[in-house]
Amino acid sequence: MAGDPSSRVSFPRLDGLRALCFFSVFFTHGFYTEDKAIMAHPLRHFVKGFLFASGDLGVNVFFVLSGFLITYLLMRERQMRGTIHVPHFWIRRLLRIWPLYFACVAFGVLGFPLIKSALGQVPGGPVDIRYYIFFASNFDLLYHGLPDSSCLAVLWSIAVEEQFYLVWPVLLFLLPLRAYPYLFIGVILSALGFNLVVHDSDTTMLHTFSCMGDLAMGALAAWVLSQEDLARRIAQWPAWVVVSAHAGFIILYLARGPLIEKVDADPGMLRMLIALAAATVVLCQAGWKGRACMLPDLPWLNYLGRISYGLYCLHLIGILTAVQLMRMAHVDHNVWQIVFLQPLIAFAITLLIASVSYRYYEAPFLRLKQRFAKIRR
Repeated sequence: MAGDPSSRVSFPRLDGLRALCFFSVFFTHGFYTEDKAIMAHPLRHFVKGFLFASGDLGVNVFFVLSGFLITYLLMRERQMRGTIHVPHFWIRRLLRIWPLYFACVAFGVLGFPLIKSALGQVPGGPVDIRYYIFFASNFDLLYHGLPDSSCLAVLWSIAVEEQFYLVWPVLLFLLPLRAYPYLFIGVILSALGFNLVVHDSDTTMLHTFSCMGDLAMGALAAWVLSQEDLARRIAQWPAWVVVSAHAGFIILYLARGPLIEKVDADPGMLRMLIALAAATVVLCQAGWKGRACMLPDLPWLNYLGRISYGLYCLHLIGILTAVQLMRMAHVDHNVWQIVFLQPLIAFAITLLIASVSYRYYEAPFLRLKQRFAKIRR
């Protein structure tokens, strides 16, 4: 299979898109300060309250990307082999997700309280570990709020993806190929209906039924690109269509907060609109042959995309470490230090631990994962 070109799938620009999604989430959690004067400063307010006020949408785009890539690979496997080897899919996901995920859970449950005590701070209440062992932490956040160990909080999206991975390949295995678009559209409409009924921003953000809409939107984009006639049309889109698609997503990204707060836009409807815009961007980056708005094929950007899982899981550790180091060095009393120095230090720490994790901890599991690969990326 290693020499069979049909067994390989390559979307190099999507690695860069993953990196941008990480930075979106990273910056929305950054610029931390307890100084009220700095919090009210116009510069911090512009960066934190406007540019990255919707940085959490990076997670939404992660969902769309996951739905796209996983579905495209499963459809390619079904087309080439006539079936989908569901157990092998689960093993591949387990080997990719579980090692780092459970290391982060162990640190959040055991290491974080110890470090907090060593710094003279009082740890919060215990975490209900069951939510994290069984990949249901999105419901822990929804029902109980943020855990004291903030590095656990980001794992909610990993839980949602694991729920998706459990069910999705079974559905694609059971259904004929011709039924796939109806499945994808049905899930999207069900998620939209759920969001419109609950009409609650927290539920819309965290509940599995809501998040499945993003994943199914990515799956629908994968189906579109898998159709040869549609793929040819996407490859030949006029440049203005691609530029408009990217501009539309950026406008929604920046306007999401004001639309909800000032116009009272329904968060559920807005989420599906953003997922549609993100899926269109993914289609452009994956299938268009032009250059406008296309992410550059840069080794460092692709590398950040490849290790984006580790960057995402570990970035709050990097941010909290940077905050503590700057506090001890007394370089956290100026808005410029918070806005520029803090994210530089936090990213350097995050990049270091994510790179070490990827090379020395995750890599052996990734090599083992390749033994169960039917289609290689």
